[in-house]
Amino acid sequence: MALLKQFRYSYLFFACSLMAFWSSFLNYENGLYITLIFFLIINLTCFSNEYLVIQYYKKNNQKNFNKGYALFIMIQVLITLIIFFVFQFVFA
Repeated sequence: MALLKQFRYSYLFFACSLMAFWSSFLNYENGLYITLIFFLIINLTCFSNEYLVIQYYKKNNQKNFNKGYALFIMIQVLITLIIFFVFQFVFA
């Protein structure tokens, strides 16, 4: 239960990314594999980045956690879009 609460954004991001990108690569050759690799990469980056944010704010209690989490969310969305466009360019 602690992992569910601790990585709440990553699980929400996983659900949102499934809804947004599930059919983006299915028309390509080996589309299912490309889609699975895409989801694996973006969700690994999300979970690892959230882990680093959590560890940083455990060590630095005096800093504003909400501000850092908002920055994490913006950066993660940017990383996801970059990875999406790279996949579109490479596998087109």
